[in-house]
Amino acid sequence: MAKILYFVTDTDSMSIQLALEHKDSEVGICLMQDAVYFGCRGKNGNGMLAEALRHGVPVFAAKKDVELRGLTKLVHSEIKVLDYGEIIDLVLNYKRIVNI
Repeated sequence: MAKILYFVTDTDSMSIQLALEHKDSEVGICLMQDAVYFGCRGKNGNGMLAEALRHGVPVFAAKKDVELRGLTKLVHSEIKVLDYGEIIDLVLNYKRIVNI
């Protein structure tokens, strides 16, 4: 089973939907730049991010991007907020990286 990490960088929910289409792979989603808005309670990419969380897909968010947008207290509790060093460690745990 391939391990694929999706870096989602904008607010197009199709990117999260694409990540969920990999049924035969272990997928992770890392929200960066404006995509961190998906991580806010009540803002979940038309339900796509909520679906990912329900299916046990690990979801991460870049701490710096969350802080720059003033979203620290709004991030969903199931999303792990990581600093850049932790994101680098995360990348090393996946076989493939997809940047959308």
